Amino acid sequence: MQGKVDLNWDDDGVVPEKVYPDTAFIFTRMAEATWEMVAPSQGERVLDIGCGRAVDALELARRGGKAVGLDPSGKMIREAKGYISDGKVALVRGVGEALPFKKHCMDKVMCKGALDHFLDPAMTMEEMARVLKPEGEAIIAIANFESLSCRLGRLWYLIAKRFNRAKDERTPWQIPPDHTCKFDYRLLTHLADRHFQVKETIGISLLWTAPYWGKTLALLPQRVSATILALLDRIARSFPSLSDVIIIKGSPKG
Repeated sequence: MQGKVDLNWDDDGVVPEKVYPDTAFIFTRMAEATWEMVAPSQGERVLDIGCGRAVDALELARRGGKAVGLDPSGKMIREAKGYISDGKVALVRGVGEALPFKKHCMDKVMCKGALDHFLDPAMTMEEMARVLKPEGEAIIAIANFESLSCRLGRLWYLIAKRFNRAKDERTPWQIPPDHTCKFDYRLLTHLADRHFQVKETIGISLLWTAPYWGKTLALLPQRVSATILALLDRIARSFPSLSDVIIIKGSPKG
């Protein structure tokens, strides 16, 4: 691995100060869709890589799984310990590129919104396959930086720049500073195909953070904006290459 792991990363800047309907929707929908795809059976051992505050790991435990949360950040592990008061989730400090677990010890592995923070996503996928049982499943959810929204945003920025209307600030279609990789459908499926037999790939949401989209939805009645977002989400399921988030599920090869 090259670079340095941030051992004190925190999620303070993940959720923006102003949350528009599209952002609220995608955070909720991404979590629910990932949990549904993991679908832990009673007693299955499930590893959440890049668990953060362990919100997802705790939900998987509540759904019957024996959840293990792993994160390299000491701050996030401390936050997770404070969040988990009933001891339903085992917490481990470590990196995805060198999982501190034996071969074939996990029934399922989940990585939601974290793979593009790792120094070596390809090595992390290899480690996922190693710790999974032969019939186990890996579920990866990741933001798509070649989504329809990102493409529209870049086009809008070029037009605005031409007329000197573009602001000099980081845009939602640029990868954040704490990301190490720009994921899209092609890259995710390419890396997954090295180690997994892909069973299912779906898209989540359309038009998240497209120029003025969130502000426009905020002007509409809540029921109307919710209906629009749900409709776009249903469309996105069949078009993961254009969706805002991609979720992929597969079992280890060979």
